Amino acid sequence: MNKLSQTVSCQIDTVFSPFRAEEFDHALAFLSRAGFTGVEVAIARPKDVDARALMAKLNAHDLAVTTISTGQAYALFGYCLSSPDKEKRNNAVALIKDHIDLSAQIGRVPVTIGLLRGKLEQGDKSMLYGYLKEAMLSCIEYTDKFDVPLQFEPINSAETVLINTTMEGLQLLHELGDSPNVGLLYDTYHSYLEDGDMLAAISAASGRIFNVHFADSHRGLPGYGDIDFAAVYRAIHATGYTGAYALETLAIPTPEFVNEHCYESIATIFRKHEE
Repeated sequence: MNKLSQTVSCQIDTVFSPFRAEEFDHALAFLSRAGFTGVEVAIARPKDVDARALMAKLNAHDLAVTTISTGQAYALFGYCLSSPDKEKRNNAVALIKDHIDLSAQIGRVPVTIGLLRGKLEQGDKSMLYGYLKEAMLSCIEYTDKFDVPLQFEPINSAETVLINTTMEGLQLLHELGDSPNVGLLYDTYHSYLEDGDMLAAISAASGRIFNVHFADSHRGLPGYGDIDFAAVYRAIHATGYTGAYALETLAIPTPEFVNEHCYESIATIFRKHEE
C-alpha cells in the first residue's frame, strides 16, 4: 500500500520540512492527525539515534519510516562520497554504513544518497565520478549484507555536478552492477528541471524507483506550480510502483501554509487518479 509521507528531522533543522527538529514529537502527532501514514526522517548522526525509542514514537502515532535522509552530513561535517580528499570520502562511506545499521533496526527502510555524493566539487568531473563509484561500491557491499535498500537521488545541475538526470542515475546503477538492493529516488522537482520529458524518464526507470519525492516546479507543495502531477502519478503507477510518496518541499510561502495544505496537496493527486 502506498504511504503518504512528509520529511521531518529528529536532530538538525532542515529547510525541507515545515517542522523544526525540536518539534519532532509534535510533528508526528500532527502528521498522524492530518492523515499521513509515514515520515521521511532526516538524520545527520545515526549513531546518536535510539532505534527503539524512535520506533516507539512512530508506532504510537501509526506512522512508518519511509526513508532515511542523509544529506545534512555534507553541510554539517563536510563528508562527501566524491571528494578528492580520501578522508572525507571514507568518512562519508562510514556514515552511510551507520545509516544502514540504523535502517536494519527500524524495518530495513531505504537509505538515500542525495547531496552526500557532493555538490559543486572542484576538479575533473570524470575523476569525481570515479571516486563516487568507488565509494558507492563499498556502500553497496555493506548494504547487501543487511538487505537494506540504498537509493540514489538524481539532483539538478545547479546543486551538484554529478548525476543530474534520471537516465544518468540509471547509468550509474548499471555501472555499479545493478544490485537489486540499489535503486533511484525519483524527485519530481529535479526531474522537472533536468529530464525534459518527465513521463519518459519515469517509464525508463520502471522497476528501479525505490521512493518518490513530490515537490512542484517552485519546490513548493504539489498543485501550486507547473508540474502535471496527475500525469506523473499515472506514469509512476503504471510502472508497478507501490512504495511511498513523500513531500520534500521548501516551507513556502510559510511553514503554516505548508501545514495547512500539505495533506490535501498530495491526497488530491491520488483522488484524481481514482476518478
